[in-house]
Amino acid sequence: MQKKVLFKDIDINVLNLANVLEEVRKKELTGFLKVVYWDSDEYLLFFNGVPKRAVTINSDGRRLILSPENFKVKEKEGSASLVETTLDDLIAFQENRKEPDKDGALVFFPLGTITQEPVSLSFLDVNKEFALAERSHLDGYVAFYTDSKLIGCVVFTGGKPVSVQAGNGTSGEQAVTFINSALNPSTTFMSMYSTEHELLSFLYSMTPDRINKDQRVFENFQSASSVVEKEKLNAIVVIESEGIIRYDLFFRGQRIENFIREKGFFISEEDLKERLSIKAENLPESKVYLYTVNFVEKPEPVEIQLSTSQVEEGSPEVASDTIAAVKADFIRLVGPVGRLLWDKIIKDEGLKEGSLTKNQFKTIIEKLVKEIPEESGRKEFLEKIKSDAPDII
Repeated sequence: MQKKVLFKDIDINVLNLANVLEEVRKKELTGFLKVVYWDSDEYLLFFNGVPKRAVTINSDGRRLILSPENFKVKEKEGSASLVETTLDDLIAFQENRKEPDKDGALVFFPLGTITQEPVSLSFLDVNKEFALAERSHLDGYVAFYTDSKLIGCVVFTGGKPVSVQAGNGTSGEQAVTFINSALNPSTTFMSMYSTEHELLSFLYSMTPDRINKDQRVFENFQSASSVVEKEKLNAIVVIESEGIIRYDLFFRGQRIENFIREKGFFISEEDLKERLSIKAENLPESKVYLYTVNFVEKPEPVEIQLSTSQVEEGSPEVASDTIAAVKADFIRLVGPVGRLLWDKIIKDEGLKEGSLTKNQFKTIIEKLVKEIPEESGRKEFLEKIKSDAPDII
């Protein structure tokens, strides 16, 4: 996705983090703050101005995902950059799916030319969107995700759906079932991408049952690619080192494309892509893997019917005065920050304060309780709810 760098490589000793986060909040930015130290890169991801995750990536590429409250600027040398991007880019970075035999086509999310920016399903009819893909003869895919996880994708050739893969590792009918169970108009987003034909062939062929990891040990890229060329394989050669991952795609032994990830983000700038490609190949500690792909020669259209008509049966809306009473109790217990926490939880869940069902309200209460630090305060809050809303808990 196209990223917009708002500032780059500012010395963290002069960075006013509070002002940066306030600007992010006021402008409701989606993107990340990246802080680079000599031994790690640390990211704070935010969506619509709200911090969502903190991610630490060590120099060897190991990742640790934390709650945003754990993000701190350390008192040591480092630089900071603020980048605005799109939600799909953040989800791909956070999940960092990188193993073709386990993740299938989702390894390459969100590669491609975006033809539909991320948009809430509450604004769309999914099946009409599929009809639009057919009319435009889409060669590419449609992806579904929330603001915290990838649900799955549907691959199209000539506007016809030919493959579906879900975030739980399933494909085909099982994947459709999983995606339907996860689609919620208030919390799900969708985007559409067109791709080159070379990548498209891999996308619809890369179901886990069609990918095999070669168990041979390869010292370098040349040794792996020579095997691919000699055996005329449809394959992916993966080089990984220091948070850089390079994917080289081969069709019948001939290399057709390569893609670069750095720390989890796909790189599109050609100069940087070339430098990272060379670096990954020449680092002495690089790991090289070979995956063979059993290609689908002529993909047949598949029937895919998605539904977002989720209704909470037997869960009527909560009275507005009950919601107001619980909100007031929470703010009284935790202080002025309680109003911000309340608003954040409502927004994170994709809900509207004025129209909460009992099940939704119960979820909100469970999250509110976790924000109260003292056990005595949590007990007091729950006792007040039993008085104000006895049928909720």
